[in-house]
Amino acid sequence: MESLRRLFVASLAPVSASSLPDEDDQSGRLEPSAMTTPTPFPLLALPNEIIQQVLGHLRPLDLVELSLTCQSLRSHAVNDLLWARFVQENLPVPQSSPSPCHTWRELYTAHYPYWFLPRHKIWFADKATVGNGLAGQLIFARYDSRLGSIEAYRLVAEIGRDHKAELWEWNPSVLIHKFNPKIRLFLDNPVIKLNLGDLSATRRLHQEVLMQREADQRLHGIRSMLFLSRAIPNELQDSTMSLWPPSIVPATNRVRNESPTMFKGEGHKPQHADQICETNFRLRKWSEFRSQGGRSSVRMGEDVLTFSTLPSDCYTPSAEKPYQGIWVGDYASHGCEFLLLTQRSPKETQEQDLVVPGSPSTYLYGDYDHDGDDSDMDVTTAETEDPPGCSGHLEAIKLTGDPHVPRGEHTWIAEDIGKGGLIRVADERNFKGARIVKSWSHIAASGFRDGKVLVSLT
Repeated sequence: MESLRRLFVASLAPVSASSLPDEDDQSGRLEPSAMTTPTPFPLLALPNEIIQQVLGHLRPLDLVELSLTCQSLRSHAVNDLLWARFVQENLPVPQSSPSPCHTWRELYTAHYPYWFLPRHKIWFADKATVGNGLAGQLIFARYDSRLGSIEAYRLVAEIGRDHKAELWEWNPSVLIHKFNPKIRLFLDNPVIKLNLGDLSATRRLHQEVLMQREADQRLHGIRSMLFLSRAIPNELQDSTMSLWPPSIVPATNRVRNESPTMFKGEGHKPQHADQICETNFRLRKWSEFRSQGGRSSVRMGEDVLTFSTLPSDCYTPSAEKPYQGIWVGDYASHGCEFLLLTQRSPKETQEQDLVVPGSPSTYLYGDYDHDGDDSDMDVTTAETEDPPGCSGHLEAIKLTGDPHVPRGEHTWIAEDIGKGGLIRVADERNFKGARIVKSWSHIAASGFRDGKVLVSLT
């Protein structure tokens, strides 16, 4: 990119010395013999196809700056094929046309800089919109080609009608809950709805965009505004900071999670395009009560939700990491919760120093108590080597939580799902052939108090 910029600068023809009046010429006029023909712009001497290929390596803001240089380059910079790529690379499904906009450039500009929302798709919040704030929420963002809008809806999971509980044959003191969750988008109330024309022509980096919905026509209701965030550089992060997502959750960037000004200061928002954090954003929410006729209103209960996304490689399954993914867990009276299961190979585990000898409470949860005895968990099935995909470290992190163990915390972890942590291979009816490995589970009292790490099986 920088080399292309240097190319454009170098292509600008320097002013010829012979075109300037001589210092001894008192008239200050240029003689015809001193006049020279301006050197043509070298880039424009290239064939149009080559120019378009060069411009195809530039980003949107670079094309905007280039279009300001001259009319000829502007005609190249506004070529709609270049702008179609910027839209398509942010959408999982290619679009056949920019409709309802007239051009791809118009469509991209309408939603800039929020195209990262449908690109990353999955977002999880530090708080819930309603109910227990520790629960958080998981949303799915997408582009609606019918309306030309960017939308995000809350993902909900229901236990389902075929929920059953039965005793475990291998250990009758354990009750096994079987369920087939129903997962859907809660389409009745979008968390985000960014329509064409919602963004102002200027100050987009600082703008808090009001989410317009049909429900907003009522006298009372919950209002929200969408705005950008600014990441905290890794070298400035420390353990005393309240950051989202927390350190145990894989993330490309982290942002502040607390602010006495409710994130209204300029330091929390990008001041220029390079400071836009495309893996985090915020929603400001409040309850609004309007008088009859809507002439006056009262704003109460303002709060800010911070959202983050996940690197796709930490939840996308592969042949080496088949257990990775976003799963649904049945937490009895707490209902269904979304979990991130991320798997690390033995090499990654060793490089990141994840396996620490001694109490797992020191490794995972600071000063949490360790309860349980693993002396009876002897390996009954010896293996000389790990089966494909059954090696390394597997951990489950809550993306949504409950009043006891909230979002952003471990719910269980298996330090070695290979032969080193193997307890046995199940032969009972419900789990025949399943590998049972040693793991640690996290429990706590209401309000996330008195946390303990228990020996368990996975």
